[in-house]
Amino acid sequence: MKIDNVVVGDLDTNCWLIEGPDGSVVIIDPGDEAERIMDAVAGRTVDGVLLTHAHFDHLGAADQVADEAASYLYLPGPETRHMHQHVNERVARDRGVTVPIIDFYAADGEELHLAGLVFRVMVTPGHTPGASGYVVRDPEGGQLHYFSGDTLFAHDIGRTDFPGGSETDMTDSLARIARELPPSTIVYPGHGPTTTIAEELAFGTLPS
Repeated sequence: MKIDNVVVGDLDTNCWLIEGPDGSVVIIDPGDEAERIMDAVAGRTVDGVLLTHAHFDHLGAADQVADEAASYLYLPGPETRHMHQHVNERVARDRGVTVPIIDFYAADGEELHLAGLVFRVMVTPGHTPGASGYVVRDPEGGQLHYFSGDTLFAHDIGRTDFPGGSETDMTDSLARIARELPPSTIVYPGHGPTTTIAEELAFGTLPS
């Protein structure tokens, strides 16, 4: 298992590329700059394109990337479906972003078998309704990896003042993350550097 990062767009969104044991790739949050993302794919097969939530800076290049890679596009739902269909239509007009066509809406706890890996959907509302992350275990060694979107950052959490955001939901989601993911889990946020659950527990970002 190999994890690479392409930082894209005006908001420096982390687009994650995860290569599985079969040599194919899963892309998480292609927010912008489709050409750079596809350059990083470097001709490998893309087995799936995953979105953590429906904000424009995480899905701005999703349609183009999924088309060029001939791959399916996944978005957690059903709460996210409303934001994807309505909020992003307005944002798309303002910013010139193409609202992608979603192939599959994934449910909390659903396991997506992609690139020879298993990505477990973890719905953690607060930043947006239906905001989610993906938990995947490296088949070699068992290291757990968590792609947190805009829920959990290094020493910070996602904003809750956007439409649909909720401080109460965010508090509950952070408690769930701290409860369900072991301290050794490596966290790959939607923006900024990687961290670990242990680091965020020690810093106080997550409740102990």
